[in-house]
Amino acid sequence: MFGFEEGDKFGYMDVTGKIIIPAAYSYENTNYKSMPTFKNGTASVRKDGKAGIIDKKGTVLIPFEYETLINYSNSKNYAVATKKEGSKTLYGLVSLQNKIIIPLEYETVILDSNLVVVKKNSKFGLMDLTGKTLLPAEYTELTSYAKDRVLRAEKDGKYGYIDPAGKWLFEKIKSVYTLYGCWNGLISCRVSGKYGYLDLKGEEVITTKYDYADPFYGEFAKVGKKSPASSSITLYGYVDKKGNEVIPLKFESIGDIRNGLAWARDPETNRYGFVDKTGKWVLKPVYIDIAVSFDHFGGAWVKMTDNKYHYVSKAGKDLGMLDSTGKTYRDFNPGSYGVAENADYPFALIDKTGKVIKKMEDCDAIYWFGEGIAGYKCKSNSKYGFIDHNGKNIASCDLDGFSGFSDGVARIEKKVDGKIKYGHMDNAGKIFIPAVYDWALAFRNGWTVIKKENNYFFMDKDGNLKDPPRKYDDLTEFRSGYALGKIKGTGTSPHTFYYINTQLKEEITINAWQAYLFWDDVAIVSKDDKTYEMMNKKGEIYKSLTNVETLNFCTESMLAVREKGKWGYINDKGDIIVRATYDTCTAFKYGYGRVKKGTKWGIVDRSGTEIFEPKYENILPGENGLFIFYDKAWGVMDRTGNVLIKPTLYSVVPFEKDRALARFGKTYTIIKSPLAK
Repeated sequence: MFGFEEGDKFGYMDVTGKIIIPAAYSYENTNYKSMPTFKNGTASVRKDGKAGIIDKKGTVLIPFEYETLINYSNSKNYAVATKKEGSKTLYGLVSLQNKIIIPLEYETVILDSNLVVVKKNSKFGLMDLTGKTLLPAEYTELTSYAKDRVLRAEKDGKYGYIDPAGKWLFEKIKSVYTLYGCWNGLISCRVSGKYGYLDLKGEEVITTKYDYADPFYGEFAKVGKKSPASSSITLYGYVDKKGNEVIPLKFESIGDIRNGLAWARDPETNRYGFVDKTGKWVLKPVYIDIAVSFDHFGGAWVKMTDNKYHYVSKAGKDLGMLDSTGKTYRDFNPGSYGVAENADYPFALIDKTGKVIKKMEDCDAIYWFGEGIAGYKCKSNSKYGFIDHNGKNIASCDLDGFSGFSDGVARIEKKVDGKIKYGHMDNAGKIFIPAVYDWALAFRNGWTVIKKENNYFFMDKDGNLKDPPRKYDDLTEFRSGYALGKIKGTGTSPHTFYYINTQLKEEITINAWQAYLFWDDVAIVSKDDKTYEMMNKKGEIYKSLTNVETLNFCTESMLAVREKGKWGYINDKGDIIVRATYDTCTAFKYGYGRVKKGTKWGIVDRSGTEIFEPKYENILPGENGLFIFYDKAWGVMDRTGNVLIKPTLYSVVPFEKDRALARFGKTYTIIKSPLAK
């Protein structure tokens, strides 16, 4: 069974990708996002704020009525359940038939195979799987190790190990001995800061002489001693149950023994290889790193000198990589399967259904379409190029920067002798003004503005320089038929602004504290630094905007304004279209404006209708009523809210002519170990 996500829910599929359990379960009320795995054919999942247990067919075995349910791999027919009672969490034991075995009235319940440790009134006791009390809750410490049928215990000053009937197997002086867990018949312990092992009678089988000691998970245990050369270095090896050092303590790094072999770092070469249970090199230390030691099938993930992870056999045969990058690896589960995540996140030109029109092989970033052309960043050289709606490259990827196309022209940047120079390119990819200028603006209405020797000039598409009508302190690019020159006022005097037409004549002159370029047929001016006024292309003030604190963006004859701390929109006549009730508004584009309340975004149209209420992490309009929206990933929907592409995209730009550039999000492939039979 493999988990999958759909929106904020998850479900499970089989190895063929067939959905067995639909996505109906959530991560709610969990401390971290982790999809439950199946243990002995069951999984503990959450729904509507409560926990339940399902089987691999999705059948609910324990209803969703508990605060939490914990199913254990070593006890397949039971689960520890909790419920809230005021500020307290109470524990109990429930069977998979939803029968309460141990009432939910304990401070904790720990299930270990067929033994159950319970805690009540700050004391520990022991029960079996029928709910029968084996030991009363009288112990200040009680930890079960069911495989060896023993418990670490402390009671009335006694400290040591007991059997499930309460018989003391041995006692130790707590001020001398620190006792740890019991695995495979041996108990880890510490005396005077050194580690060793006891048998079930409490006798020292392996003297406490090590500075580090792991439990005996199998027939061997990893131990370590401080290096004679430096107390900050620990040298590791392995001992058997008789205390024989089967793998010498000479490695600064050594892994667990898996499938008969352990990885180790050679102290001479500082590289990694694999040793057997005697410490003999089976695979010589030639690897840069070890990601996953030998699995059940006899394969390990190692990083070779190409700095990529390869899957190798116990004979050292290279069985390949997960993908061309070699950056990832996966441990295969006992069923021989693993899940490989796509590490490339490929870019592509897509249509509104998500269909790939063209893959973008050499791409590291994408930008919006403007007049049918979008910029992108090349992965191979970190330079920039352009692509059209059909996926055709219109210029080689050799630019150091750009501004989007307007009036069929884009401003481009190229680095010359370490300095950025500006020029202009047409929509056929031809650079008609070479990148030789230190400063240049966008090309609109047949003109650009450049700065040369600290003076402003207009330039036409043939590269001819024209003097402005006078020397300005500031000069903007053209927009809606006018450029804007500024001569700064002195002292308390206002500035003088000159609106310059495409014949390079000063057509409108106004004294004001602030004046803005024409957007469509309206320009905003502020003569007294307090009141904003609307001006037409005859230079006539036709509307005073009272109560407006500030304003932003006038596009598509819509102006965003702020009143009493809230934002809305007015039209080019000064009429209120969208009342100031939002925390933020942005410029209209494709007939729609983005509005924000709190941290969520929505959409309004030019009639003032709220098309989408502010409930999205992000949402942007595109052409033809297509919207991209963010909900843990990017998706696409139409004006009615019909989702055309589910939120699966890592990134996407707004649609133009039903085309967009997108980067695909995480994709996964179920893979099988090449060593599995």
